[in-house]
Amino acid sequence: MLEESLDIRPGNQVLFNSSNTRVTVLKVEDHMLLLETFPENTYCSDTEISGIPLTTSLLRELSFSNDEESTTWFGQGINIHVKPDGFYYGLRIFRKRAKMQYLHELQNYLADFYFHFKDENRKLNILQT
Repeated sequence: MLEESLDIRPGNQVLFNSSNTRVTVLKVEDHMLLLETFPENTYCSDTEISGIPLTTSLLRELSFSNDEESTTWFGQGINIHVKPDGFYYGLRIFRKRAKMQYLHELQNYLADFYFHFKDENRKLNILQT
């Protein structure tokens, strides 16, 4: 279950708890979400999803790279730093520190970064598994 304060947006990938599968959020209405599921899309409560934890293997899957001895990952036009606290950090956007633990937070960070700094509408390329 995700904390209520977390920002879930259409296009985010999350874990649908009932099937334990990675799904894309299509629509967000209050505490209800429309998920892209097979064979039909599914409405569920925001308490029925979980974040997909960021890992170095997931960053590799998303085409990020690093040197073997480095804790800095490069990709999608941004740098991400892995800190000893287990969180992933990007460049600060305004006053908000870019502290990420889940895939949807990285997706939102990338969208916000390009909106504020690059004036592009760029999204994280997600490979379906």
